[in-house]
Amino acid sequence: MFVNKMLVIINDIYYMMKLNILWILFTLRGGVIFGVVPATLTVFGCIRNRLRNQYEGKVYAEFKEGYYNVFKESLPITLGFAVLAVVVFFETAMINGAGQHDFILQLVLKATRMLLVMTGIFLFPVYVHFDLHGSKIWLQPFLFLFVNPIQSIATVIMACVAALLYMTNPLLVLFLGLSLPAYFLMGMMLKRFDKLQEKIAYIGNDHLTQS
Repeated sequence: MFVNKMLVIINDIYYMMKLNILWILFTLRGGVIFGVVPATLTVFGCIRNRLRNQYEGKVYAEFKEGYYNVFKESLPITLGFAVLAVVVFFETAMINGAGQHDFILQLVLKATRMLLVMTGIFLFPVYVHFDLHGSKIWLQPFLFLFVNPIQSIATVIMACVAALLYMTNPLLVLFLGLSLPAYFLMGMMLKRFDKLQEKIAYIGNDHLTQS
């Protein structure tokens, strides 16, 4: 029993290492700026497929297909993230420029920044699971922050643990940088999606899996 569990863990780690290397390669293939979003979406899509046991082929073939399928439709999302980055940058500058007496202003700005960052993080698992278009691409992840407060808190904790792990072992960034937190986040969100879909009408098919 113990040996079987260890084999599963080792296999999962090996899978995450391959995904992360592919994420780096395909991000570079897209010129970084245009490649990082479709590559990240593909990582989450591949993980979703694995957790759903809907794909058992070669990782490279699955990743390549998923990347090119989502590349064009990810361009507006890339633009959205560029705007988000600019807003977060200016908010950070305002926070740093605010004095200690502007406590309320700092609190509002920090809360807004946190909501924006969390919306950006949640976009990836939500987008690959549901068929979203237009404003729903950003509205749905934002709403999930309030529908799933426990998952939001768990995501922050997970991000802090991953950051601490990578600071103490920088080499891990190369092999598990994105794939490790993505694996845990996607697994956690899938469980929540299943519970929600028992209560509400099914929203749509995901982008990277043929159902």
